Amino acid sequence: MRYSLALLLLFGLAWATPAAAQGQALDLASYERLLREARAAAVRGDRLDVVQVAPALTTATHIRMPDGGSARVDNSWLAAELRKPAPDLPLVAARLGALIDALTTRAPPAPPDATSRLEDILAHPPFDQPAAAPREPGPFERFIQWLFERLAELFQPVAQAVAGTPGSAASWLLTAMGAALVVAVLVIWLRGLRRTLRAEATLPSPTDLAARDTADARAQAAALARAGDYRGAARLLALAALLWLDEGRVLPYDPHQTNREHLGRLRVRPHAHAGLVPIVETADRVWYGGVPLDAAGYAEVERQVDALRGLTADSASEKREA
Repeated sequence: MRYSLALLLLFGLAWATPAAAQGQALDLASYERLLREARAAAVRGDRLDVVQVAPALTTATHIRMPDGGSARVDNSWLAAELRKPAPDLPLVAARLGALIDALTTRAPPAPPDATSRLEDILAHPPFDQPAAAPREPGPFERFIQWLFERLAELFQPVAQAVAGTPGSAASWLLTAMGAALVVAVLVIWLRGLRRTLRAEATLPSPTDLAARDTADARAQAAALARAGDYRGAARLLALAALLWLDEGRVLPYDPHQTNREHLGRLRVRPHAHAGLVPIVETADRVWYGGVPLDAAGYAEVERQVDALRGLTADSASEKREA
């Protein structure tokens, strides 16, 4: 019974933290619903809601397809990101959005040189980053390790007494005292952790800070382009196009939907849909795929946004004249 304290602590942690399944299979509809719930929470900046949905995604290993087949999935990246003291929720929202787009978009057949093109993309930034050095434990982690070691030394006599005469009053009393102390330490620790999570959850949503309106998005895009950040500028131009459609009452903008989902809702307006397609394709290819974009490419996206504004303006004029 030398390690009874360690076993008791592990039992308490298992009681306080939801147990993760060894692996499970989800149907396609359930998997897509979980992705949307997690992405909506990440867009809001609500870390608690993301943490609640994440176990179902991270423990899923296969997806049951409608045709009876099975597709393997691996969302261990989400668990790794949420284990960080300050998870990058905008990055989580972007990656979940890309997964949703992959589920809802029918991809064309891969070109013959797809493998070589993929290798070329992975050989350039941001994918060719060197592996990060092993992280040293922080002050809090070192304190927890020290605390557990001291508790183990303190309760070693308790473990020895429990290992003595079974059923004696002293054994039961010492066991109860040890369990009460461990539970008290865990309760204090969990309360502090929950206060920390609540404080982080009250931060403003990153989507709310992106842009107020079309003019603001265009101004931010121009500033990023002047600084040489054409990747971020292209993303803001796509947002400016969606906000323009919203302001013109052509397509209501929903920050919880991806660019591809906005395109799907715009199919009832063929001209506007055709104008938005190249903007979204370029922005997604640059933002999610890491494809490089230069000044000429950014200027082309600007031209496409201006063309879309002209199309929607002409359409609105024709409706008023009719």
